[in-house]
Amino acid sequence: MATVEAFEIDGLKIWFWSNDHEPPHFHAKRNGEWEVKVCFMLDQSEMIEVEAWSKKTPPKKTLKELTSNAENHRVDLLKQWQEIRDKEGPQE
Repeated sequence: MATVEAFEIDGLKIWFWSNDHEPPHFHAKRNGEWEVKVCFMLDQSEMIEVEAWSKKTPPKKTLKELTSNAENHRVDLLKQWQEIRDKEGPQE
């Protein structure tokens, strides 16, 4: 697991799984409440996938903050994603 370096949001854990699958994405969660996958190369309207086990849905304000940051930092996110994949190799 590698922490996203491009940005932080207070109260959230944001990371890439090492050896993860396409499309490029990161995970974000608020412990015990919810987790989302953010496919940062997609349009904002398609970026967020709420994990099925999540007890709650993330607040709209938080989702907007995640998608805005993802869109604003795409180059850095993709660079880190690729560095992790080059180091670890893609998941089969």
